[in-house]
Parts: sequence; structure tokens; C-alpha cells
Amino acid sequence: MLCQFDKLLYPKTADASTIEYMIAVYRPCEIVRDFAGDMMSQIKAVGYCLPTSDKLRYRLKGHWIKHPKHGLQYEVDSYEEVIAHTREGIIGYLASGQIKGVGHRIAEKIYDAFGQDTLEVLDHEPEKLMSVRGISEKKLRKIRDSYLASRGARDVIAFLAPHGVTAHRAIQIYREYGNETLEIVRKHPYRLVELAGIAFKTADKLAMSLGIPPVSPERVDEALMYTMSEAEGQGHMCLEKHDFLRRCIRMLETPEITEDMAAGRAFRLVQENRLVCYDQYVYRNAAATVENNIAFHITQLVQSTVEPYGNLDLSITAEERKLKIKLAPEQREAIKMALTNKFCVITGGPGTGKTAVQRALLDLYRDKYPEAEIICCAPTGQAAQRMKESSGLPSSTIHKALCIKATADGSLTEGGTLNADLILVDEVSMMDAYLAERLFAAVPPHAKLVLVGDADQLPSVGPGAVLKEIIRSGVVPVVRLDHVFRQSAGSRIATNARLIKHGNLSMEYGPDFMFFDSNDLTASAELIEELYMQEVHKYGVDGVAFLTPFRHKTDTSVDAMNARLQALVNPPAPGKTEAVFGQLRFRLGDKVMQIKNYEQVNNGDVGYIRSITGPENEATVVVDFGDGRIMEYENEQLRMLDLGYASTVHKSQGAQYKSVIMNLQCAHAIMLIRAIVYTAITRARLRLIIVGERKALCRAIRNTKADQRGTRLAQRIQDFIE
Repeated sequence: MLCQFDKLLYPKTADASTIEYMIAVYRPCEIVRDFAGDMMSQIKAVGYCLPTSDKLRYRLKGHWIKHPKHGLQYEVDSYEEVIAHTREGIIGYLASGQIKGVGHRIAEKIYDAFGQDTLEVLDHEPEKLMSVRGISEKKLRKIRDSYLASRGARDVIAFLAPHGVTAHRAIQIYREYGNETLEIVRKHPYRLVELAGIAFKTADKLAMSLGIPPVSPERVDEALMYTMSEAEGQGHMCLEKHDFLRRCIRMLETPEITEDMAAGRAFRLVQENRLVCYDQYVYRNAAATVENNIAFHITQLVQSTVEPYGNLDLSITAEERKLKIKLAPEQREAIKMALTNKFCVITGGPGTGKTAVQRALLDLYRDKYPEAEIICCAPTGQAAQRMKESSGLPSSTIHKALCIKATADGSLTEGGTLNADLILVDEVSMMDAYLAERLFAAVPPHAKLVLVGDADQLPSVGPGAVLKEIIRSGVVPVVRLDHVFRQSAGSRIATNARLIKHGNLSMEYGPDFMFFDSNDLTASAELIEELYMQEVHKYGVDGVAFLTPFRHKTDTSVDAMNARLQALVNPPAPGKTEAVFGQLRFRLGDKVMQIKNYEQVNNGDVGYIRSITGPENEATVVVDFGDGRIMEYENEQLRMLDLGYASTVHKSQGAQYKSVIMNLQCAHAIMLIRAIVYTAITRARLRLIIVGERKALCRAIRNTKADQRGTRLAQRIQDFIE
């Protein structure tokens, strides 16, 4: 049916990247009759991502339906633009408004460059548009993405939308599979799970609607693989085999699929090397390889010999005089161990002297080997900056030291060997297995490796529990610093952190460690606002953090408090530019947090918005993360940012603040665990304020069961040694 767009009834405005269901009115360009045989002057069409340019004609394909309330409607399955292959027709299409970044003048330039081949170029070689004056790489991305949305991915959008796949996600799928998308979706819908963000349930629903049997081997295989991928997203490297099968069966919700049937399919996946078994545990092949490699590299380090240092006791005593400090026996032991072993671990909580040990260790090593190369690094930019301030040596992120970057899909680029004689890594509890593998593989044969961290903190955001497993193996030399030395401002923080670590509920309170009792979430949020502004006036925005266990839900979640605190710290003002992405509104000067590893910026890094250009819904945002790292975000890239006034405890790891405000409510029941409270408290240097319920605090300190991760790294290390 040939027709022309007249008006949009629902929603009020059209945007191909976000809209799903639409209702529009079209004028027929040929004779169309209703069921009674009368000619129709208007057609009410319903469907997904309908065309809305009044400068083009469209051939709609679909079927008529009679709605009990709204009457006769045309349900659109797909459509195609009817473009006259003349200069005027092609320019009219390009400048119709459907392709962002192309106005009439640019459209004329494109046609003058490619003539009748213009649409062919857009379809297959859009990069050629860079030869047209006025089209930059940035503008080309905008043109290509909107063209995909309006033309190339149109049928994919129409096909997937009824199955709960958004237009934006459909375009991502089209980018991945190109012209084969519809064939793959129809014949192998479970392949969609390979793409980040496509849940098994979505692909499964699509597969069921396409007639794939609920007990088909393909369905069970993909469910098994997805179960392992989902477990990795929760921090596990592996699952115990019976737990693995039960998780999969629960997800499939098909009584006919038994544990024996799932086990049979899992065995075939092991034979195909997609799954790997080790010590009654099941891994994805990639995860098993990573964990095995870490164990191998650690074994190589532990079994290496080092040259004698000399009289260490005299050297350490001289260093004490130089630094004007008195080291405790365990601190002296840590320094000796680091200088006489190829590989070791130093672990301890706040105020236990880890910084003093690092400073003395580095001084002694430089005195002994003045020409040696030393690398100091940490998992995040904030942790690296703190390391630089305490050691006096240049420090960087582990990613930067290894010359690796995170790509858009989260994978890491190739790195190289570290050119160093001594490698000191801080905040190791934050290092996941995939980054750890890169680090251990990059240590040269002659170098020493010293890992420093707090094993009682939350484990890494990514899979694995590297620091805990290395210590648990009993193979690597370890010194535990447990005595609290801090006596200055903030000393109750260190004292109470130690008490919490040992499960002691009798904490000390005072000006540097306060508790405000509030069992009402709304009242807590209002009190937090008041306390936050008091602390900001004293310590500045950079010196204060609000931490909470929940990202979504409740009045004191990260999402809710970020909006409230932004309104107080950086309110809107005339001339202050803004950018909008989904429910988030970014403002010039805002403190923001990176929530995904990308290029040289790591998950959890904090920066400030230095410029916002363009319309608020299509703005380009420039963020300064310090240390020369300036990143530009536009359109979908903004999903990698969040406001940085409030944060989950997980995201705060590696950072330190003069003042920390923490919320603990009984409503946070699922997240009330000791490691979360301990990690939040140890982020504070001078003052810690808890707002919430004492019952919630006590429950969290008693709970040590949560966050036990599936990993067999300790066992692998022991096996290699044996």
C-alpha cells in the first residue's frame, strides 16, 4: 500500500533510537477501500518504528485489523521508502530529516559526489562519505547510525520489537550481523545471547515464538552456557556442578528437562571444549584458561630464587631514622619478605601501616639498586593517585602500565611485558581474574612482584577473588598487618574497622565516627542531604562521598540521592548547558563516575564535566578524569557515565575521602554483609557518618556468608606446586 505520512498520534514525538510502539495517520497515494468498499482518505497505522517523514512516500506491508474500540487499523509488519531515483528524489530522501546530520546542502554535496550510486554507498560503503567536504568522522557516525535506524535495520526492528527487543538493541544486532541478521534471528535466535545486553529470556521467548521445541538440545546448550556467563557477571569463575545444573533448570522452567538430561548436554559441551571441568567445578573455557594461567605464573614466581640483599636489619633501622618513625615487628617482617622473595603479599586494614611499609620498601630498594626500574600501579585512577602521593614515585593504573585498554564490548586489548625490576601493586582486592592474568603474564623473569591490599574488603567487581585465593593457597609468602597505629584524626575509623573485621559490635563513637538513628527512608534521605552539605562546606565536593548498598530502589539509593545531591551542589542556572540521556541529566561542572571500563578510563573513576555542546538530547560531553585523561562522550556513549555524588560501596573501592556518609537500612537486607560495611568505613580518612538503623548495622557485621565466590585458584596453585 503506497502512502504518505500525515501525522503522529502516539507518542508525541518520534525518535528511531528509542521508540517502540507507534500510531500514525497516512494519506493513501493509491485507491484503498475499507471492508464496506468505501474509498479511504486516511489510514490509521499501528506498529513499531513507523516512518514519519512527510517528504517521502512509503510502501507499507501488513494487514488490516478491526480494534473493538479504535476501529479499522492497518498493522504494519514492514515498510520501504519509495525513492525516485532522480537527483531531486535522492536529495529529498537524504534531507528528509530521517538521517541526522544531513541537511539540504550536505545532501546536495553527497549526491554531487556519488550520483545514482548514493544509496548504494550508504548501504555498503558509508565510510566514503568522509570524502565529502563538511562530513567529519563524528558526523559520519551520526549519519551512519541514523541511516541504519531508518533503512538498513528497519525490517529487523519491525521483526524483533514484538518480542520485547527495543529499536536501539535491534540496531546493535544489525550492526553485529549485517545483512544476515534476519536469517540468523529466525534460524538461530539463541545466537543473540552472544551480544552483551541480550538476556537468555529474550532470546528464548523469540525462539519459542519461532517454533523451537522447549526440549531442543540447542535450547538446553545455550541455557547452560548462559548460566555460566551470568555466574561470571555475579563474580564467579566457576560453579559446583550440581549447583550449575540446578541454576540452569530453574531458568529453563521446563519440567520435561531433568538434571540428568542437562548433565548429558553439559558433557557434550565439555567434549566440544565450550565448558571445562576441574575438581567437581564447571567453567567456561575462557575462564578456566585465565585461572589456570594465573596459577601457572604464580608458581613460576614462587619457585624463582633471588640474590641476597645483605644486612637488612641494619638497613631498616637506618631507614627508620631517615623517616623518623619506629616500625613494628610485623612491618619490619613485611619489608624483609618483600626484599628477599620474588613474589609476596602484604595485607592489612586501615591504619595498620601499609603506606609506611611501602615507602620504606621503595627507599631501601632504590638505595640498593639505584639504576633499577620501579613500577607502581593500582587498579583505578584514584588508587594510583593516592599511591603516587604516598610513595613519591610516579604511579599509574594497571591498565596504563600494561599498555592495555578496554574496548566497547568490555574486552582488553593486547599489552606487553613490563620493563621493570620491582613491581608494586596496591589495592589488589579490586583486581579481577582477567586483569590479574595480564599482570602476571607481563612480569619479566628477573623482576620482583609485591602485592598490597586489604583481603577483608569486597572482592573485585569482575569475576574472581584473586587476593583472597593467593593468600588461601598457603604457597605465597604473606605478612598480615593487624595492629592499628593511627592515633590522629580518624583514629576511631581504623579502630572500628578492625573491630568490624573481627565481628565485634561494640564500636567507639565520637567526632570522627558518628551514628544518626533513622528508621524512615524519606527522613534518612533528608538528613543525608543536610549532612552532605555540611561536610562539603568543610572538605569540598572531592573530599566527601555518600555511599549506599543499593543502586536502584528506595529513597536513599544511588539513583535517588545523585539527583538530590546534584540539585544542591550543582543546580541549574541560565547559560549552564545540560545533556540528557534516559533518566539522567548531566550539567556543566557535574561530578561524574565512569561505570564501565573503556579505553584509558576504568570502572569507578571519577571526573568532572568540562564542556557540553549541542542539543541536550544529542549533546557531546567532555569529561576530565585528571592525570591528562580527557574523554569525549556522545549519544549512546553517555550510558557509560553516572553522576558521581552518590555511589555504591562496590564502586568506591580504591578511593579515599576525608569524610564518608553511609546509609544502612533494614530495607537493604539483601546487601547487609560485613564486607560492605567494612569497605565503606575504610574509604574514610577523617570522619565517618552512618545514617540508618542500628539493627541493620548489627545484622551486616554478623553476616559473613554473602559474596563467597566460585573460584578454585588456590587449589590450582597448590596443584601446580605439587
